[in-house]
Amino acid sequence: MRNSSYTRITGLLFIVCLAAVFLLNLILPDKTFSAVENRVLQALPSFSISKYMEGRYETKLENYVNDQFLFRNTFIRIKSAADVTEGKLEANGVYRCRDHYLMEEISTPNKHFVYTKNALRQFSRQYSDVKMYFLLAPNAANILSDKLPATVRMADQNSYMDSFLSDLRSFGYTTIDVRDAFRKAKEDTQLYYRTDHHWTSDGAYLAYRTAAKKIKLDTKTAYDGYAVKNDFRGTLCSKSGFVNGRDDAIKIYLPDSRQNYRNSVIYYADTKKKTTHFYQLDNLKKKDAYTVFGGSNHPMYTIQTPGTEDRTLLLIKDSYANSFIPFLSRNYRRIIVVDPRYFFEDIGDLINAYKVDEILFLYNANTFFQDDSLEMMLSD
Repeated sequence: MRNSSYTRITGLLFIVCLAAVFLLNLILPDKTFSAVENRVLQALPSFSISKYMEGRYETKLENYVNDQFLFRNTFIRIKSAADVTEGKLEANGVYRCRDHYLMEEISTPNKHFVYTKNALRQFSRQYSDVKMYFLLAPNAANILSDKLPATVRMADQNSYMDSFLSDLRSFGYTTIDVRDAFRKAKEDTQLYYRTDHHWTSDGAYLAYRTAAKKIKLDTKTAYDGYAVKNDFRGTLCSKSGFVNGRDDAIKIYLPDSRQNYRNSVIYYADTKKKTTHFYQLDNLKKKDAYTVFGGSNHPMYTIQTPGTEDRTLLLIKDSYANSFIPFLSRNYRRIIVVDPRYFFEDIGDLINAYKVDEILFLYNANTFFQDDSLEMMLSD
């Protein structure tokens, strides 16, 4: 009898717990961003017959349930702690590598990537009178593959990049490939953070100088680099739970103080605030100190610059561009910055309203091959 009562009580408690979790998942507001993983979380997808038939609705709905699950970050931390205790080399898609590096798994193009390519092709045809450039940045596990554990074999990011860049050129885009420059510089320059998935300011500056040759930008402006934080631990530490024993330095680049330059004026449309600072130094005290580069995510903002060339650039980007943008301020009179993850207006209205001369897409390959927000924006 006692065992029977115990079983019934246990079963009832289990059902109550499941019901409570289910109800809380329905009631609690959805989260839009994960600081632990440094990525946008899936929102509740809208239903349409075409999305359902193509399989996109089911995929997004599954991602939505996974991303919005109650206590998700707590479960991630528990799993990470267990992986570290067991001495694993990998946790949550992050690997412990040589020379104190943590590196993310290489992402492969998802099954909906073909829609993104089709949208880019159509976009190029629609605005054939606008010069279009595409910089697809390689990730650390590609350029620094020699630092991966000997037993780890990742996907060949170069083959995916080569194929995609070839397609872009056939669509009429000018492609900017920084891989050769990065491979030559990697022994003398820290191109990626050890604890974060972004490139460093030195990596961004090298990418800018490489891009400048393709876009024909004046690179005469001299810059001085300043370390503003020496104990940075990025999102790969938080995501994996690995403590690699080596902090990173965050560096900012400023025009040579001996040159008399006026400041740019940055206007954030969503908050209706203005600033003259590309670098938000107060954010160095935050957990995600990488937000020193431009602050939090914004759907769209404009930069009015002191540049002498009367050129207007539309920059469509992910977070890799944040440390790249300050260098462009010496080459364009006006820059319109758009993050497709948050921008839900008509991109054509921006192009026409600001009389855009050039468009630069800047993404890192891991994010780009898995993200469908660009396709949604260009297809609207």
